[in-house]
Order: sequence, then structure tokens, then C-alpha cells
Amino acid sequence: MSIRDGVDRLTGKTGKTGKTGKTDRTGEPTQRQPDVEQAREIARYKYLLRMASLEQLEQAHVEAFTTLQPEQQERLFLRLCRDLPEEDRPIGRAVAELAHAAVVAQEADRGYLVRMLRRPGHGISDGLSVGASAEHSFFADSVLGQVAAAAARSEAVSESLAGFENSLEAAQVDASIFVRSPGPDDHGAGVARLSGGSAG
Repeated sequence: MSIRDGVDRLTGKTGKTGKTGKTDRTGEPTQRQPDVEQAREIARYKYLLRMASLEQLEQAHVEAFTTLQPEQQERLFLRLCRDLPEEDRPIGRAVAELAHAAVVAQEADRGYLVRMLRRPGHGISDGLSVGASAEHSFFADSVLGQVAAAAARSEAVSESLAGFENSLEAAQVDASIFVRSPGPDDHGAGVARLSGGSAG
């Protein structure tokens, strides 16, 4: 393998027939597109967690948790039972119970759901099990992307997503958006899309 081939391999550029995926007309790899889309879906989800009502979030999570496999739902149940105080734990494994407990936990700790969904099996392997076949993936499987995408498609939160394009969360995944510091009369930081000039 030549030095050029080695550099190309390290940078992910393997040409039009390389293993890293297709390339566009400029020869640049396009494999990263799914990662960008998932980042945007997670940003939309974070926006919903900040803006939607508790009732809207609960319904969206009922729909999102329904898309999970049974063993994934079991991990969520065990993790919620581990993390939450007894009075807030789900009383059963039904998705409605999981969704209610998840939203209660999110209300108490605004970063909880994103952290938990990234590693739903974290900390539940001792004395608890969802089956030997799944045990190896307790610390590897993330359902954040799947839940985020499904929750954002829910009709229950469609109106709450109206302001996403000009949100702080959108600015984190789109370089064409910048955030201005909130003024004395602002309720929160505003954002504006760059268009070659300064924001008004």
C-alpha cells in the first residue's frame, strides 16, 4: 500500500469503489450523511424536551417506546426502576408506564433522558438480567437515535417543533446558524441564520 493509500485510508477517502461508502461528484465520501441526520434528529428531540408540555412528551414517548424491541423495553424498565425513587418508578412494563416514568424523571433532571437513552443498560447488570443474549450489549446499545426520531414524528409534538429551525439546538448541528446573547427583554437566547451579513 502506498503512502497516499495509507493517508486516504486514515481520512476515509477510498475512492468511488472504496469500502467507506459512495462518493459525490467531487470525490468526497458521503458516508457521514446518516450521522448528520441522526445528530439533527437528536437535536430535535432535545428541543422537544425543552419546549413540549409534559402531556405532549408523555404521548410522544409512548409512541417512541412502542418502536423498541422487547429486550430494549426491558432495559428501560430496569434502568428506570434503578434510577428513580420508589414513588416514581413504573409500576409495570407497559410502554405507557415507561413513558410516564421517563417524563417524570426528565422533569426532575432535565438532562436525564438523553443520558439514559444513550446507555439504557448502564448499571443494571448486577442482579438483574434481560437475558443472556443481551447481556454483552448493556454498555454498547443506545436507543437514543431511535427514540429521538420516533418521538419527533409524533403528532402530539408537531406544533412544539415549529420553532426548531431557529433554536439553540438547531444551531448546534447547523453551522449556518449563530446564537446571539439574550438581551434584557429576552426570555431566552435568540438565534438567526447567517446570510452573508449580520443579524438584525
